[in-house]
Amino acid sequence: MKKSGFTNSEIMNELGIKYQIKKSKHLGMTCYNIKKGNGVIVLDEILKQILSELQKVNSRLDGLEKGQRELITEVADLKLRQVQIKDNLINGLGPYFEQIEKHIDTKTEEIKNASEDQQLIIDTLAARSVKHESEIKDFKRILKNQ
Repeated sequence: MKKSGFTNSEIMNELGIKYQIKKSKHLGMTCYNIKKGNGVIVLDEILKQILSELQKVNSRLDGLEKGQRELITEVADLKLRQVQIKDNLINGLGPYFEQIEKHIDTKTEEIKNASEDQQLIIDTLAARSVKHESEIKDFKRILKNQ
C-alpha cells in the first residue's frame, strides 16, 4: 500500500517504530494488523504523530498566510504613499516654479531698465564726445589762424 510515494514500512521506520505487520482477510476486506514487539497495536501512536506533524504544518501555513496578508497590505500602503508623494511633489513644485518665474521676470525687467539707462548715458556721452571733438577742432583751427 503506497501513500505519497512512501510505503507504510518506510513511514514507520522514519517515525522510529519497531513493528510487525500481518495481512489478513476479514469480511472480504484486506486488513493490516500492526503490532509492536510487545503485542500492543501502534496505529494510535502513528496517527497521533501524524496529527502532530499536520498541526505543525497547519501552524506554519497559517503563519505564511498571515505574512502574505501583511505583505499585501504593505504593498497597497506603499502604492498609496507613492501616489501621495507624487501628488505632493507636483502640487508643491507648481507654486515654487511660479515664484521662480516671477523672480526671473522681475530680474529681467530690472536688467532691461538698467540697460536702457546705460544706453541713454552712452548715447549722451557719445553726443558730448562728438560735440567736444568738434569744439577741439574749432579751437585748433582758431589757434592755427592766429
